[in-house]
Amino acid sequence: MDTSETDRTIAELLEKAEKDRDFTLKEKLKILLADRKIPYIPITTKIESLCPLGNGVFGVVELINYQKKLYAHKRARQKTREQRNSILDEGIKLSDINQRHPNIQRLNFINLHTNGIVIDYCSNGSLDAFVRGTNLDYTLVNVLHWGYQLADALSFLHSNNIIHRDVKMQNILLKDNYQTLVLTDYGTATQLGKSWMTDNVGTPITMAPEVFAYNQYAEQCDTYSWSIVFWQLITKQLLPYGNNGKGFLISVVRDKLRPDRINHCPELFLALMYRAWHSDPNERPKLSFIKKVLRLILNELPQSKQNYTDEMANDIQYRWLHTYKLLKKYLPHKPRPDDQKSINLYEEHLAAMERIIKIQQDLSELQERKGKIDDYEQVLNANQQLEETINELRSKIVDAKGK
Repeated sequence: MDTSETDRTIAELLEKAEKDRDFTLKEKLKILLADRKIPYIPITTKIESLCPLGNGVFGVVELINYQKKLYAHKRARQKTREQRNSILDEGIKLSDINQRHPNIQRLNFINLHTNGIVIDYCSNGSLDAFVRGTNLDYTLVNVLHWGYQLADALSFLHSNNIIHRDVKMQNILLKDNYQTLVLTDYGTATQLGKSWMTDNVGTPITMAPEVFAYNQYAEQCDTYSWSIVFWQLITKQLLPYGNNGKGFLISVVRDKLRPDRINHCPELFLALMYRAWHSDPNERPKLSFIKKVLRLILNELPQSKQNYTDEMANDIQYRWLHTYKLLKKYLPHKPRPDDQKSINLYEEHLAAMERIIKIQQDLSELQERKGKIDDYEQVLNANQQLEETINELRSKIVDAKGK
């Protein structure tokens, strides 16, 4: 669809909404389609719905096939303006995130037929369903990886002045054979820095005490939620306070009730959790700090070989080019499918690119904080060394293809 046809379609939609005196719909579509240029699925396009994936108070999520690719489609449960507006509001909040992150849900299209949002499909379901399953075959190393990815996702949101406010197991999805965590459901997300916040927002089990009791709080509420999820993952228990409805929230606020102490757990993990659910939000560590601690631990563990799916490889290359504006010449060549050496070099190349991207994140944070010049130079030097490594890998892959 060319630009002129797209502009004409959007203009007709906005004109119809105004004619119907649906000014809220007009405003939301203008933000998404005209201002932020989110791609859309035309009203006349038939979407193949494959199966339901889940549902909430306002929305239904279903698996769809569009342009030979699987997506999750979130639409209003009932055809009411309130529910439709809630779904489009979530789309606007997702479009507030103007950079791609591997652990943040991505808005791909607006479906004009339903006024629904089309987001990434995570084939391994929710973390909640995985832990509830009879096969609890995951280790502390898995918990560390998931805990790191969740802290990374939340830290990224906070750097974009967004608080999630409903971090819970049901809103954390898995893909890439349970390796990659994706934070979803931004219906209650809000901007940082508001002088007044809605109280009692989120899910009781992971709700920070200040969110339940007061209307002034900040990003530290997400830190508290992270700590409860981390406890749930380590213990493999989803109900830290039993099945008592919302009654325990009074004790969480008044008596500083917290989940039971975990026996036979490394003291560092306990210290992170206890600090992160501190009753004083200002005493909780930033999620960027938690992320760095977990990364240091993971770096000391034996590294298992990473198997990259096409989606993971595409995401790495997208962030390389578009998020961090790195040179295109360092992108890997596709390996020969019948040559294991070529495949191994390709995966080693992707792993090196991931390490560079993580260092680029650190560089950005150091620049924002105006960190000490010696720390900055140290990270910059490490980045240059990795760039040299990736250039060598690229040469090896080219040589392997020529043989």
